Amino acid sequence: MKSLILGSMIVFLSLFAFSAQNSKKVAMVKLVRGDAEHLSPDGNQGKIKKGMWLKEGTIIKTGNKSFVRLNFVDKSNMNIGPKSELKIEKFSKEEAGVINVLTGKIRSQVTKDYLKMDKNKSKLFVKSRNAVMGVRGTDFLFSTNKRTGATTTVLFEGSIAFNKVNKGDNLRNLESIVSKGRMIKPGEVSIAMRARKKPTVPAKLSSKQFEKLNNNKSFKVSEVKNVKKMKSIVPPGLSGEVVSGDSGNLKEEIKKVVNVNIKEDKKEDERKTPNEQNKGFVQGDDIKPADGVMVHVDTGVVIPPGVDSKFDKNSGEWVSNTNGGINAAGEYTPPQGFTINDEGQLLKVDVETGAPKEVVVIDIKPVDKMPPIEAAPTVEYKAPVRNDQPIKGPAPAGSIDEINQEFEKNFEEILIEDEKILENNPETFDRSPDGSLVNPEEKEGYLPPPPKPADCSTCNQPDAVFNPDGTGGALPPPPPPKPGKTRTKFRINKK
Repeated sequence: MKSLILGSMIVFLSLFAFSAQNSKKVAMVKLVRGDAEHLSPDGNQGKIKKGMWLKEGTIIKTGNKSFVRLNFVDKSNMNIGPKSELKIEKFSKEEAGVINVLTGKIRSQVTKDYLKMDKNKSKLFVKSRNAVMGVRGTDFLFSTNKRTGATTTVLFEGSIAFNKVNKGDNLRNLESIVSKGRMIKPGEVSIAMRARKKPTVPAKLSSKQFEKLNNNKSFKVSEVKNVKKMKSIVPPGLSGEVVSGDSGNLKEEIKKVVNVNIKEDKKEDERKTPNEQNKGFVQGDDIKPADGVMVHVDTGVVIPPGVDSKFDKNSGEWVSNTNGGINAAGEYTPPQGFTINDEGQLLKVDVETGAPKEVVVIDIKPVDKMPPIEAAPTVEYKAPVRNDQPIKGPAPAGSIDEINQEFEKNFEEILIEDEKILENNPETFDRSPDGSLVNPEEKEGYLPPPPKPADCSTCNQPDAVFNPDGTGGALPPPPPPKPGKTRTKFRINKK
């Protein structure tokens, strides 16, 4: 493991030195709230301040409850949320830019001038470890979580193409990846999950959550973390589909359950009615939550409407009073007795102590087959095992050393996770010389190390430092990458 990290550090340093040669100023900092750090390709590092210019290749990290607003050279702007880490890989007025988000969330408004480019091609690419989005519209939210492996995108205006990065995808041609993905319309949400081959089919986000997120452009935080439990708006014994259906049928069904006579409503109902699309569906790898779905944006946890939901004919979505709510910041808040942890688990907890008791299993299904949270199946909770210890001792809070240590932890967690992926998919992925996972498109010119001699003094050394001549020792640093090549993993050099 140490050899893999060492190899990755060497490649990162060579990438860093190479990119610094031709780096250019691409964005000005317009607003800073809280603590934020930067590392530019020329080695300059420190606090981000209002009015400073950031170069192409700059890495940005924001602290808890922090926020940064950037204005790019094409007059587009980007808001970076709290606890986010990203890299401005590429940006210019003439061609599509590339923003690489390791974790956290961004909100961006792409300028109208930028959209004068080919309407059928992306004007900006935003990518995470497992997904990539091609921006063809103007206003969007993009969030990814390094622990859960989920990437969420919400569109407020325009259009975007969104897809998961899978085996065989040509990472040098991001347009080819997004062009085969999901086309998202304003008001819709799609989530790329670690365990699924495709992002979810775009579904209508809860109108309440959409409105709150749309208004929260600066990522303000709400202290409301739970909502009170409420009774279902659907009477016991009925389903949401029955309640929202034909008034004549509804009257008869209610009579059976509550034994009460209901007066006829003679007004003609010309509003929307439930159908197979807005109820959600599962068709192979195409999975769509019901319209009205809520999402915990920070972790990518999906909360689909359940059988106790009622179809709102005004908004065209399913609404439930029992599955939680939305706070002022636009974030999903579970009902009392439940919480969502950093690993993206919906937990049933002890109301008095807050201690987790069980994990609620959420498997996206059509609304008429989706149990509400209270009735969803559960499994035993096991505390996650995480490597959260700094590698080289403590550092002052908010310092660049603290950022470096956090990147080290993030990078080692990625390597540990990749080892599990390799173990389960030995024929799908391979290691590059720097230790990162690559697919067949990225393995050009790479040969695995030769077998070790049967009897030598260096046989117990790791492969990454085992020279082909059998002498052992560290391999020489690799040459700088060819122009245009990008990596999704990077590491900050410590002084």
